[in-house]
Amino acid sequence: MVSKIRFGLIGCGAVASAHASAIASLPNAELAAVAGKSPERLASFAEAWGLEGYADFRELLQRDDIDAVGICTPSGSHGDIAVLAAEAGKHAIVEKPIEITLAKADETIAAFRSRGLKLGVISQHRFDPDVIRLKTLLEASGLGRPVLVSACVHWYRDQAYYDSGGWRGTWAGDGGGVLINQGIHTVDLLLHLMGPVAEVAGHAATMTHERMETEDTAAALLKFAGGALGTLSCTTSAYPGSPARIEIIGSAGSALLEGETLTRLYMNNGDGSPGVNAAEERQDQGTAGGDSAVPADRQAFVRQYADFVAAIVGDREPAVTGEAGREALALVLDVYRSSREAGGREPTGTEIRRGSKQ
Repeated sequence: MVSKIRFGLIGCGAVASAHASAIASLPNAELAAVAGKSPERLASFAEAWGLEGYADFRELLQRDDIDAVGICTPSGSHGDIAVLAAEAGKHAIVEKPIEITLAKADETIAAFRSRGLKLGVISQHRFDPDVIRLKTLLEASGLGRPVLVSACVHWYRDQAYYDSGGWRGTWAGDGGGVLINQGIHTVDLLLHLMGPVAEVAGHAATMTHERMETEDTAAALLKFAGGALGTLSCTTSAYPGSPARIEIIGSAGSALLEGETLTRLYMNNGDGSPGVNAAEERQDQGTAGGDSAVPADRQAFVRQYADFVAAIVGDREPAVTGEAGREALALVLDVYRSSREAGGREPTGTEIRRGSKQ
């Protein structure tokens, strides 16, 4: 049995440090190498983590001592790199989204399935303790029959964010805007908690930013296969931003997830009284925990990497498979398709502002 899974990272941008720290924190994993296009960023990252750096990721893939790779490159490159990793016999965990087209996502999944290799997609919030608690509660019908769901990703990104990389806010590089980039974590949690969506009606538009092809604001109406109705709204125009929220209203209770915390959980006891606020009860009792060298906002990354390593060692499916990543991508693309069919080309922020003066 392999004592340690040795990883290489492909891409050394902002999110790569979260991957590196997660790998480094696990006793049965080791970070061995990194590849990146920017010579300066690559040199800095490799030195900080004590790694060998490669300007061409294909050289990293040729190393026999690397078992798996973490792919942290722009969204539109995920599939091509992952397929090459599979062809080199490496397992891979890919940053969200899995890809920007369903055809490329399917090609990627097939490349790993056909070789018996593990493919995971980053969705670290599935591993937040309160998300696990809410998922367990819903599976036990603790809120009764789900009736209405509201999901909001109201964040802020300034213009410099979109100007900082040529791929950001482009269809070819990013696959879309706020919905596929920032919002897809919440989209994945919606599907994880509520099951598949049967019907979608959405709109997407560029409201406040300049020099971007894609949307900074999107809204959709959803009908889940289980019968519940839902809304999804995402924007990077909400200064200064607030935690992502998912509110689930059921026939016997309601729950509110803000960020990674279940801030409200009411369960109706059926006698007409206000019922029990289980979230407040838990806060009164205190939460289990302990000292950790990993910052709180990165502990979910550690949990997902631990699950992925365990999947490799135990030859089982990771908790977040390539197919799960495809489902989240499919819903995002359904919103984009609905928006195009409803109104053709979306107006830019400049056009909206001009129109308001008339």
